[in-house]
Amino acid sequence: MERRIGFLILLLLIGCGGERPSATDSHKRTGRVVSSEISPSMPTSITPITVSITALAEENPTFQWTVNEVMQDITRPKLPTKYFSRGDTVFCIVLIEGKERRRIGPIIIGNGEPSIQSVWINPDEPMKGTDLSVEASVSDPDGDDVELLTTWYVNDEKKGIGNILSDNEFKAGDNVYAEVIPFDGQDRGLPKGTGWITIQNTPPEFLSELPNIRGRSMDYEIKTRDLDGDDVSLSLVKAPSGMRLDGNRLVWEAPELEKDSTFYIEIIARDDRGGETRTSFNLQLGRRVEE
Repeated sequence: MERRIGFLILLLLIGCGGERPSATDSHKRTGRVVSSEISPSMPTSITPITVSITALAEENPTFQWTVNEVMQDITRPKLPTKYFSRGDTVFCIVLIEGKERRRIGPIIIGNGEPSIQSVWINPDEPMKGTDLSVEASVSDPDGDDVELLTTWYVNDEKKGIGNILSDNEFKAGDNVYAEVIPFDGQDRGLPKGTGWITIQNTPPEFLSELPNIRGRSMDYEIKTRDLDGDDVSLSLVKAPSGMRLDGNRLVWEAPELEKDSTFYIEIIARDDRGGETRTSFNLQLGRRVEE
């Protein structure tokens, strides 16, 4: 009986040898990674890392992640952003049947570009005499300070670079626009433009002090300035009888007075764009004393 059993086993081994691979051959063909791919190829702190592999295996592979040589508590092929920061070194280890089959890395986390949510010119209704600046709502995934690289345009002509545009570069009626690029010290983000704004008219201003009267006569020069270079005209709103404007001169021959008197005078300076400024003062005259 013992000889018969041994013979049957021998026949089974010989008969099966030519029809199916041996256990050793099957092991060589499975349990290995054929190819692997990282996405994105240059990750930053705002982009999850995903590993795609092609493997010959009877079981689904598992994954281990290390960040700066510290094992992480995740076994999926996708590593969320909460596990790493800029400058970190990441590896992904592919396990098949509990054994390491491929180590993918190092993956160095790069700098994240800053971005602009909104940008505007300040003030929004500027006039000559006021410099312009840009302000913006910005974000940086790595928490870096963000510099605003600004190019200014006045009536479609490039006028300057920098956060401030001097009022020497524009006048009333000009249209101003700025293009702004965020910069975090390493990388530049996408540019964003402000809206167009129009420079408002600046009304004229009075430069003269209150006039003096000598004797009974007044001949007083009224000095004005218009920052936009507009022509300025003067007009009397309130004045005592006989007082008049001769160009930019206030002229008056005061009458004889029986008592000390105060006269109210109001003058308007108006430019040719319709801007105006008013000034007023009281002029005091005493009665004439006979000797």
